Amino acid sequence: MRLCVLASGSGGNATYFESENTKILIDCGITYKQLNLRLNNNDLSIDNLDGILITHEHTDHVKGIDVLLKRNDTVCHLTEATHGSLHFKVKENVKEDKLSFITPNESFMINDCEILPLSISHDAEDAVGYIIYAEGKKVVYITDIGYLPAKDIEVLSNADMYIFESNYDITMLFTSNRPFYLKQRIDSVKGHMSNNDSAYNMTKLIGENTKQIVLAHPSRECNTKEIAIKTYEEVFKDYGLNITDYNLVVATQDVPTKVFEI
Repeated sequence: MRLCVLASGSGGNATYFESENTKILIDCGITYKQLNLRLNNNDLSIDNLDGILITHEHTDHVKGIDVLLKRNDTVCHLTEATHGSLHFKVKENVKEDKLSFITPNESFMINDCEILPLSISHDAEDAVGYIIYAEGKKVVYITDIGYLPAKDIEVLSNADMYIFESNYDITMLFTSNRPFYLKQRIDSVKGHMSNNDSAYNMTKLIGENTKQIVLAHPSRECNTKEIAIKTYEEVFKDYGLNITDYNLVVATQDVPTKVFEI
């Protein structure tokens, strides 16, 4: 399997996943032009896409979906509530025959891939993360999450690869010039996940199969790559873990990650 995080952050999100027989895009929050450019620069292609997985209706996850569906003969998988909450400029340009409604916590197949959408806590109508099973491997994709309930630890544990939110440094957030209500929203259980909480949760999730962690949806104003990595290093050390065993990478808004071989 191969995976590339094409864009990650409040300006737009998109991740490409490929197994032997399947090509999937997770979210489409960047333009069709940028999508093509970033894929082509990594010797990947949007052609013959087998499916699109949408996590929730916020613009930075869906703003390119209408154009992509017009230009690519594929199906968009999302919950009915997410579809109902799409901005009208996107919703009115997406034909219903291009949609496949999914139910959180009920798995479905796209060719050789089993997909399990998992309800997550975020200030969206029906936000989900995804677990993808293919070729004997397991990939977890969870961003835009305020907290991770204990009941989800087992199903998420011991993945081969995690793309997991690490949005903000709490000191940077509360000393920033952002309005206090926005700081509260980000730091709430329906908001985003801090570096500390992300690292703590990851210590509960990783297992002997875990070889790759990608930190996703970093804030431009309230986080840095260096701070996120340092936080992970410190938390992992507190739990007797060595972060170098997990090939930690921080995704960015403007430059795709390398293509990971899973």
